[in-house]
Amino acid sequence: MTTDHHLGFAILLASQPGMGPRRLSDLLAGPGPERGWREAGGDPHIDVEQVVAAHRAAGVQVMLIDDPAYPERLRADLEPPAVLFAVGDLGVIKAPLVAIVGTRRGTGSGAGVARELGRDLTEAGVGIVSGLALGIDGAAHRGVLDARGAPVGVVGSGLDVVYPARHRDLWTQVGAQGVLLGETGLGVRPAPWRFPARNRIIAGLADVLVVVESHAAGGSMHTVHEAIERDRLVMAVPGSVRNSSSAGTNQLIAEGCPPVRDATDVLVALGLSAAERAGTADPRPVPTPTARAVLAGFDGEPSTLEHLSVRTGVPLPDLALALEALLATGWVERTGGWYEMVTR
Repeated sequence: MTTDHHLGFAILLASQPGMGPRRLSDLLAGPGPERGWREAGGDPHIDVEQVVAAHRAAGVQVMLIDDPAYPERLRADLEPPAVLFAVGDLGVIKAPLVAIVGTRRGTGSGAGVARELGRDLTEAGVGIVSGLALGIDGAAHRGVLDARGAPVGVVGSGLDVVYPARHRDLWTQVGAQGVLLGETGLGVRPAPWRFPARNRIIAGLADVLVVVESHAAGGSMHTVHEAIERDRLVMAVPGSVRNSSSAGTNQLIAEGCPPVRDATDVLVALGLSAAERAGTADPRPVPTPTARAVLAGFDGEPSTLEHLSVRTGVPLPDLALALEALLATGWVERTGGWYEMVTR
């Protein structure tokens, strides 16, 4: 059982400047919180019980990885947060979850698409994860709130340090209606390295990652990399070839990521049928990430193996295995050399 003494030193370590996720995990798993704090040069006379009390008074739940309340999908991650901080209802972190990310410097059209996706997916019973940044992230969360849903926000600062400041009202609403997550204690200001670290949590929570607008390089592409590392399906909203904000998303589609035209494309990729969206559970097992990519490749029409290979970018051996599994579980029917998705 974790004591307040133990927890307090873990909070202090997680809040140290330059304390990255890997080093924090090593310190907690090795010497432990108190000795790790001393090894990191921390004040050995600090009142750790007061540190814990301050977080509780602020409504911040603090969890180590062995805490029963720690979200299972993060506990099983490649690089789980060693200390997780939360404000709000952790119960909203349940399948299915879609992460919607994109550039801070996008277009009004891109923000509108992100907001619509956030709203429409929420109305279909899908949870939305994003990073509360300006631009696409914030628009997606506003769409969730439009539908009176429970957004999941992952931030790169203390949960009392609103960043960006322009999102103060949005930050408050996300914490009140959904949940805010971070991996540092109260009062910690954002630092550039914390945002790539945050992106791995966004990818780890999501079943599918949707990129709405992204430049060729940037934070969204880092989140894409983290999603691929975790075998999550990445989808992208196509944009004008004359718009630099769509250079990254168009490149993802060119490389085989399924395109997103509306929420239906994402729901199909999640393996959610029309019956489920109407409230009736589909008895078929949820497809694997690769199988979801194959389903998204049908694009509403019968397809051959070769067509699906081109559309999805899935290697032929993996594609054939995925199709056999989809046939066996009733997601796909085959007539001669043609495959067709079965909707219920």
